[in-house]
Amino acid sequence: MGQDNLTSIQSIGFANLELWSKRLLNECRIVNNVIDVLSEHRSIGTAEPGRNTDFLVGAGGFEGVTNPSYVFTIEDTGRLGVSEADVGVLSNALGFVLSQGGTAHFSPDNPKAYAFSLDYAVVTFGGTLTGEEAGAFFKSLENFNPALFSGMFAGFTQIDFNGSTTNNSMLFLKPAVTKQQLISGLSAAADAASEATYVTVNNNGAPTTDKAGIAFPGNDWIVFPNGDQYLVNLVNPSQQLFDELAALRQKHLKAVTSLLAAIAKGDAVKYLNHQFKCP
Repeated sequence: MGQDNLTSIQSIGFANLELWSKRLLNECRIVNNVIDVLSEHRSIGTAEPGRNTDFLVGAGGFEGVTNPSYVFTIEDTGRLGVSEADVGVLSNALGFVLSQGGTAHFSPDNPKAYAFSLDYAVVTFGGTLTGEEAGAFFKSLENFNPALFSGMFAGFTQIDFNGSTTNNSMLFLKPAVTKQQLISGLSAAADAASEATYVTVNNNGAPTTDKAGIAFPGNDWIVFPNGDQYLVNLVNPSQQLFDELAALRQKHLKAVTSLLAAIAKGDAVKYLNHQFKCP
């Protein structure tokens, strides 16, 4: 959609973007529609919304910027296991439909899952955690080590962790710093913040890191305007599957166009609260 359009969209602030994301998710079923199409074409097998797969709008930070993000969690329920192939297909299909430059999927429980392993640490907050609060904690890292906030690969994802149902944790993958720099900066920020606890500790209770299996699917839309770098990772793709995903992508782009038009008129808040319609 271009950097200028992205800058315009981000200018309306986290709260308005969160509302837009939730309306697309809950009213327009933008994520469920992707899952439905993939299921119909047997590209995924074990991902079932409401059974072992949950989607919500959380906060995601990357290199100094926090935006609302669609965060999906697939849990091993016993009857329905977690298929690495399903996670990969979902991540790539959603990246395509939402015109993302990049996505991330990871397994905190299995460092051998996906493309490679990477150190991570988790900070958990008491009670609930809003996306704006997560973004504020992310920015506070600038006071302890700027590389953890705005440095290369610095970022976090707001998640449920260890059975929590309130989405009150932030998982930080190690950016381009040493493991010790991540531990010292992040644990110091957690100690300084109300309600924050650095929960990735060793047997002696000292802050440490753990290993996650991780992958970063993405697409260079300038070089591959048809999203080929995402689509090549789908399972059992047919032309009909490509066409249906492309149609969903056009619906999302139409939603983007409508939002940009409202922003240009200075009516973004009015549009989101009173005039929004699913594409």
